[in-house]
Parts: sequence; structure tokens; C-alpha cells
Amino acid sequence: MEYQSLSELEVINKADWKIKVRLARKWEQTNRDGHLQGVHMILIDEYHKRMHAWIRCTLMKSFDDRFVGGETYEISNFIVAPYTEKHKCFEGDIQIVLTSRTIVTALQQNYSLIPDNIFKFTNLKHFKDATEQDNHLIDIIGVIDDVRPLKHVTKTTNGHQFFREFVVTDLIHRVKVFFWNELATAFDISFNQATDQPVIIIISCCNMIRNDYNGDTAIRNMPATTFDLNANCDTVDTIRKRFCEVHGIW
Repeated sequence: MEYQSLSELEVINKADWKIKVRLARKWEQTNRDGHLQGVHMILIDEYHKRMHAWIRCTLMKSFDDRFVGGETYEISNFIVAPYTEKHKCFEGDIQIVLTSRTIVTALQQNYSLIPDNIFKFTNLKHFKDATEQDNHLIDIIGVIDDVRPLKHVTKTTNGHQFFREFVVTDLIHRVKVFFWNELATAFDISFNQATDQPVIIIISCCNMIRNDYNGDTAIRNMPATTFDLNANCDTVDTIRKRFCEVHGIW
């Protein structure tokens, strides 16, 4: 049985699909009571296509431990279903759903043609006039600036929480970012350890929010959100070069 690319998958009465993909990352979903509902995954193939995948909680014992971020897998016998979540990871209307008949095989060979991750960056200059993106999350990139002190708040519904506020800029446009709780802690550790200046951040699967009172747009983290500082990629290199040119650093 031949492999299909992610772009070939479609919602039809078929389950004998087979794909070769890299797991970019995974995260758990819980309800408001803290009960586990399942595991989300982002899969990438060699054609630089990414797709969301879902493991329901009843199948987690069978599959969750098999998936390790960054590793490559052959996945077969799954279904393709509509992807209709409010805060989808990215644009796309279908997802992979693992079933009790799904077969997952870890591939030992290092498939260099499959990238570790894929981003579709939203241009910061569009934020001012953009509408709030309720249908999907976004990726942004820029230089970190104006890191504010950690703030603690107490909410009646969620109890004690804390957040870190900072700015991301493309050297022309600026947007505020709010990292809450565990992601704020992870950011503090990584930011304090960063050696290359300026520190350039990639934020993936973040939520754009708009203040109805003053119209300001900002970024906040969601369960799917991850970040990377001074990543080894062409876009980071381009921003760093532009920063040096603007500030006369040679």
C-alpha cells in the first residue's frame, strides 16, 4: 500500500489511508473540571504540509506513549474528519482521527525531507486593521522588546494565575504578548538563558485578541501555543540582519 500525502487526504468513506509524517508536537485537552478528553497532535509530511490529528481519551493508553515529538511515524488505518474547533491550530478544514484499528509504526530512519516544523507567519502590520481570529490560531515572529515584570492575579473561576507581558516587533510594527502561567515560566527560563542578541521569538498557534474598549490587538497563549527563541531558520536570520542594519551593527 502506497503512502498518501497529507494534501491527498479527504473526508470520504475510507479508512485505509497510510501516511509518513513527523510529529511536530502534541498536547492534552482537558475539560473545565480537569478531566482528560484526549490528545492533540500536529503532523508534518515531506511536502511541507501540516495537519491536526486527534486521539480520544479512550485510546490514549494504546497510542499516546508511542508518539514522541520530533520523531517520524508511519500511520495507517485512520479516518479523516471535519476539523471544526473554534480555536483551530491553523487554517484547514479536515483532521486525522485515530481509531482502535489505527496502526502506528515508529520509523528508525531519519527522514531529512520532512521538516521539524512549519509556520505560516502573520504580518504584524496587518494587526491594527485585523478582526479577531476566532476560527484559527496564528504564528508570529519578531524581536522581543519591553519585557514587563511578572504579574499575579486572582480570578474567581480559576484562582491564582500569573502572566508575563512583552512586545514583539518586526522593527516597524509592535504587538503586545501575554504569556500565562506555565508558558510564562517557560519563557522566563528560556529568555534568561538566551545569549544571542536581539532575542527573536517564534510563537506558534497563538490567539489574537482585541480589546473592545480601546481597539488594541494583542496576543495570548492557548493550550496549543509553543515558542522558540533564536531558532535556526532563514526568517530569524533575515530579521537579525535587518536589526543590525537598522541599529548600525556590523
